[in-house]
Amino acid sequence: MVVYTGKTVKDAVQQASRSLHRPEAALKVEILEQPRRGFLGIGRRPAKIEATIKPPKAVPAPQPAESAPAAQPTSAPVQQPAAMVVHPHHPLENGDEQDPAVVKARHEANVRHTRNAGQQLTAYLKKVFADLGIETDPQLSQVGAHAITVNIKTASSGRVIGRHGSRINALEQISAAFMNYHGAPKTSVVLDTSNYRQRRREALHQIAERAATEVVASGTAVFLDPMPARERKQLHKELENDDHVRTYSHGREPYRSVVIAPKN
Repeated sequence: MVVYTGKTVKDAVQQASRSLHRPEAALKVEILEQPRRGFLGIGRRPAKIEATIKPPKAVPAPQPAESAPAAQPTSAPVQQPAAMVVHPHHPLENGDEQDPAVVKARHEANVRHTRNAGQQLTAYLKKVFADLGIETDPQLSQVGAHAITVNIKTASSGRVIGRHGSRINALEQISAAFMNYHGAPKTSVVLDTSNYRQRRREALHQIAERAATEVVASGTAVFLDPMPARERKQLHKELENDDHVRTYSHGREPYRSVVIAPKN
């Protein structure tokens, strides 16, 4: 597949026309990606198309003379199935959900597309940390159709994480926006370094236990520090079966936090 790019779809078509030495009307064009202007320098991308030369129109075969007997076909012609083209993040056609081959092809295309956007993200993160004076080597450690994990290898993990995870959490939100602008919307992004996420999960478990004990002892609610949605979800899960306390979220992003209060 030959892909042509341009600031606009028309620019890309003109580039294809020049490259293939054919007028635009003689080309079959399929738009792969619409152009994006980006936001604050993040996510700018050109239009992408696939262009091929239209096949020449078939010339009808000459009809046999009337005196000659018409040849009878021995069997009906076999129609070849059309090639299936699947593009990532495009809606399925009606009925495609029931076709396992289409579902599998769509999943594999989404994984490839997410991996490509994730590789661009690692380069972007490396530049961001370099601008902050931190030498890093971000690498994709896990890739799914709509989820990636980036392991940031560095000798300065404390500076990557920031106070109470403020820097790495903020960069996670930017990374999600980056993936969206690069054609991988609704991708869950996890940034990790020096096993910080596992250590944080263990710390949240201890925070939940201590806060619940304090609420039961004092009879008053405890307001925890603001934290990302993933961490709030863990705290709600930790205490959902506790008979003495209840949890709810309070405030607006990025300052939304968990409140642990007496159940009665």
